[in-house]
Amino acid sequence: MKITKKNSLAVWLLLLMIGIYSWIFGSLTWAQQSNFGTFGFDMGIYDQGIWLLSRFYDPFVTIRGLNFFGHHVNLITLLFVPFYWLGAGPHFLYLAETLILAMGAIPVWLIARDRFNSSWGALIPAASYLLYPSLQWINWWHFHPDALIITPLLFAWWFQSRRAWPAFFISVLLALSCKEDAAIAIFMLGVLIVIKTFAGWKLKRHSSEATQGSNDSAAQIKSCLYVGAFIMLISTGWWFIATKLIIPWANTGGGPFYADLFPGFGNDVRSVIINIFSHPDRLWDAIVSDDCMVYYTKLFVPVIFLALLSPEILIGLPQLVVNTISAHGYTHDFKYHYTSIIIAVIFISTIEAVGRVGKRYRPAMWCLLILLGFSAIYTNIQWSPSPLGKAYRTGIWVQPQEKHDLLRAALQKVPADAGVTATYYIVPQLTHRRLIYEFPNPFRTANWGFADKNPDNPDDVDFLVIDTGLTGSDKSLYQRLIGPEGDFELIFSDCGIEVAKRRE
Repeated sequence: MKITKKNSLAVWLLLLMIGIYSWIFGSLTWAQQSNFGTFGFDMGIYDQGIWLLSRFYDPFVTIRGLNFFGHHVNLITLLFVPFYWLGAGPHFLYLAETLILAMGAIPVWLIARDRFNSSWGALIPAASYLLYPSLQWINWWHFHPDALIITPLLFAWWFQSRRAWPAFFISVLLALSCKEDAAIAIFMLGVLIVIKTFAGWKLKRHSSEATQGSNDSAAQIKSCLYVGAFIMLISTGWWFIATKLIIPWANTGGGPFYADLFPGFGNDVRSVIINIFSHPDRLWDAIVSDDCMVYYTKLFVPVIFLALLSPEILIGLPQLVVNTISAHGYTHDFKYHYTSIIIAVIFISTIEAVGRVGKRYRPAMWCLLILLGFSAIYTNIQWSPSPLGKAYRTGIWVQPQEKHDLLRAALQKVPADAGVTATYYIVPQLTHRRLIYEFPNPFRTANWGFADKNPDNPDDVDFLVIDTGLTGSDKSLYQRLIGPEGDFELIFSDCGIEVAKRRE
């Protein structure tokens, strides 16, 4: 990003917006972790997994009952390992996610600046990105490597538009390292590069001009075709390596978790694809369901549906279909990380659509940008978790409570190397250890790995850290564990927060 006198003020305003976002959401998420506002699923899963990797232990995540790479292949998390040597934990993960999401405004601004030929006009989509409700909700909901896809995917688009291929490939590799699902979007990116390049080549071929400049363009077209084909190849290869080799290896033979995720479509990729095309009525019923219609509204209204006017939206179309046909409701809820790829594609498509309008009639471009800015502010107020949003004071951001002091006192009773089972919201405070479970595991199987496998040996648990108000149907189990004939005795009890130690 070259700073000149012409664009220096716009660049500083961009950095200011990024700084404001980072400060607000960095502070909010830091407090969220401090105020016991995160859970074993999913903050605890990633924190324990990365901690185990940093200590060179077997990365079997006891919260989830799976090897760290047995559900998803999030190689990007290996970059966090050195920070864990220095004492990093959940606060660091939240902060890193916040900063990386905020940095996505940089490629948004760069793409828009090139398309609009205006450093100032490019600030509007950059601000819209930072105000985008789905982005902010993803930032709110714990840490997920999926969210880290957004920024490198945006950079990849900008670098390919500049034919900066080394930087483009680095961005592509970073995106692929976030999660195996990124391969779908990268494959579609390659397809779009090939289609657009081939279309440009046909125009050149039918042109009457035959200058040296056109020969240079022909060479560039050829290189673009090679790049598009190559990333289609590497994305396909990575998908098969991740899903057919790494995940089964990590699960000692078990495959990815597709079973029951796509009812009516199948339990593996091949059957899902076949049934989508052979039973279009099932696909239609899924994509027009009430919750999916709400999903589309929350995704596209903030960008006034402009993304749908651009062919670049095709990059995210497969992921959108996957999200909407899934039986897992979170996948088609705009608040969660499953929408990360789609966010990047929506902003790429929106900018490209506005840029095409600007080439034909520049005043119309500015009108669209003004509407985009107003829509970004309005939808942020209506739908976001930001301090501007209506949801801000509804309890989504956990505030300090007297109970938190009791919880901290209780945690002091637990040795650093002890095996522990704890109430779900206490788990992320205890994840830097080899054995940490979400109660009632390992005494009763719940949300644990493969359905046909049981948790580890309950005798390995040394301490219980329980909020007795949240034991629910497992109240009798807990009472039996700490009863006169139970294996544990209370060593701390205050206002429903209890710590029990295994009897000698």
